[in-house]
Amino acid sequence: MKSLKYLLAVAALMGALTLSAKADLVFVNAIGKEDVGNNNPSTDLEVLGMFVDTTGFVLCGNSDDGDFGNPITNPISVMAGSYLVIHYGKGPDGSSKGGGLEVWHVINGETSVDVPLFGTSGFGNGGISSIREFCGPTTAPDSGTTAMLLGSALAGLGLVRRYLKR
Repeated sequence: MKSLKYLLAVAALMGALTLSAKADLVFVNAIGKEDVGNNNPSTDLEVLGMFVDTTGFVLCGNSDDGDFGNPITNPISVMAGSYLVIHYGKGPDGSSKGGGLEVWHVINGETSVDVPLFGTSGFGNGGISSIREFCGPTTAPDSGTTAMLLGSALAGLGLVRRYLKR
C-alpha cells in the first residue's frame, strides 16, 4: 500500500511537470516591410539586429527551403532560443505596403512552437509569406554543472527505488 502511494505521488509530480511545459513565443517587435526593402535572409537579419544584438547569429531555418512545411502549418520545429522573423502580407487593414515583418523569440527551451498564421502588428495582417529562423552562438554547460545535475538525478532515482521497494 505504501509503495502505491509513492508511485501515485511520483506519477502526479510527473504529470504536473508535463502539463506545465508549453510552447512559448514572445513577441519582440515589428516593422513595415516598406521600411526595409527586399524580403531575403540578409534583410531579415538586419531587421532582427534593430531589436537584439545579432553578433554571431546565423540562418538556421528558412521557409523558402521548405524547413517549416509547404504550406506552413502549426506546429513548426525550431531551435531552442532562436529568433523568428516572419513576413506577413498586407492583408485587410494592413498599414504597410508589402505587409510587415514581426520578430518573435522562442523561449523556455522549446523546439516546437505555434506561430500566428496571420499578422498581429497592424503592419501586415495577412498570411505568412516567409519565416526565417536565426540562431545565436550556443554554449554548453560547464562540466561541473553537468556532473552536479547527473549526481542529483542518480540520487533521486536511488531514493525513489529505496522507497518503492518497501
